[in-house]
Amino acid sequence: MKKIMPANYLTVENFERYRRIMGRFYQRHRQMQGSLYRPEVIEMMQQDYSEDYGALEVDQDLENLVSWGNLEKQQEMIQPRSIEEWRNKNFRYQITEAGVLVEEMVYQITHSKQVSKGALDEGDFRRLLQLLTDLINNAGDPVELWLDIRTEFGQIRKKTANYIRYITSPEVDSRMKTEAFLIYKDNFMNYLRDFIVSVQNLYFRFQEVILKFSTINQQGLIAGLYLKEQEVPIFDGITEAEVADQVVGEMNALHDWFIGNGQRPSEYDNLMEQTNQMIAKITNLIYYFGQEIRQYQSRKKDYLHLASWFSKVEDLSEAQKMYAGIFGLEHTRHFYVTEGMDATSNRENSWTLTPGTLFLNKRGHGARQERKASSFKMNVTAQFEVQEQYRQKVLAQRERIDSYFKEGLLDFSTLDRLDTGARQMFLKWISSAISMQVPNHQKIEKIVQQTIVTELDFEVTIKIDLSQSIEVACVDGQLTMPHVVMERVEE
Repeated sequence: MKKIMPANYLTVENFERYRRIMGRFYQRHRQMQGSLYRPEVIEMMQQDYSEDYGALEVDQDLENLVSWGNLEKQQEMIQPRSIEEWRNKNFRYQITEAGVLVEEMVYQITHSKQVSKGALDEGDFRRLLQLLTDLINNAGDPVELWLDIRTEFGQIRKKTANYIRYITSPEVDSRMKTEAFLIYKDNFMNYLRDFIVSVQNLYFRFQEVILKFSTINQQGLIAGLYLKEQEVPIFDGITEAEVADQVVGEMNALHDWFIGNGQRPSEYDNLMEQTNQMIAKITNLIYYFGQEIRQYQSRKKDYLHLASWFSKVEDLSEAQKMYAGIFGLEHTRHFYVTEGMDATSNRENSWTLTPGTLFLNKRGHGARQERKASSFKMNVTAQFEVQEQYRQKVLAQRERIDSYFKEGLLDFSTLDRLDTGARQMFLKWISSAISMQVPNHQKIEKIVQQTIVTELDFEVTIKIDLSQSIEVACVDGQLTMPHVVMERVEE
């Protein structure tokens, strides 16, 4: 993690001078015109930068750029014609590979709007699919095909990544929220939608071809690519092992881009998700702008049409109903009323309960009521009547439950008909047995057996066979449940 010295000239004090010199060298490099000499650099800087730029500044700037690795110099051995030429020597300066990379980075940064917007091009995907198909079917030189695949796939990755970054950037997001975006919305949505439809039609063909990579002669392909690299005479050439790593990595990249690796979704899925989200965002914005525009439109025709409806109604009550249906109720009030006192269970049907009563008191000044002490009389007769009614209810419930047990045993598979009250109580016992046998939602075994104490003052042993399923006929329908047997425990 050392300092990147070739990028040093971009941030030093005299960066303007260095950037002008490097810009000229980079321009000469792109024009394939080679190197520059010291007098040519002085003349260029005096024209483009300052007339006071002289020999002292040029020597300092060029030597610094050479020491940072942006330029390389070479002395030409010629016969000097003056003392000045002999003293200054005749150096030729040329931009280095690192200097070219830095200047290309500077160009891309300064022209980011032109070089990094990317695109979603269906043609790129079709060309890549055709190249992969030819490679699998041996329809051409595999080395040349793989080089073309490498170039095409790199373009697809770069263009799609840059375009997704562009359309999800804050700059585009802020522009989309302006009404001026409505002019471009149709082209924008059609561009995204057409790309999704066309690429989705190619997706399964990509999967089919990429899954056949195992049929490729990788060793032969690697050897051919290595020989191709050897055709270019350079000192620091690439080894065959490096070529093999590159080819395997590119195949894995193709697989992960279109299919995924199981740990994370593929880049294709991410691309489709991003474009779908952008279409949804555009749709929402269009709806928002449509609502805003509609809000300021005249409703005169609508009200005249409604007025014609009301003019045809002869009854005032009918007109009031129509008004309420169109415009809603006016001056509505909402009150919270507690349940009736006869609600004893959350299973009670609300329609069968006694309505609650809400007492409305006056409001405003003097609305506070005075609290007065009142006497209370014990009605012993009524109390005994309520107790007797409750006891009779419990006895009736006990007799109904006892009727289902035959000699202290109840097998649900032999029941003919089960009433609603008994079914609710039996299911409550079964639930209690399971929760006592299997606490904290652990794994339930196939057979559960548990003894519980019921609310009817006797114990039952419940045996539940979860491997068997039975149907019990009830008053209000059929109940599907595991096979359950209950046995009363004698005191």
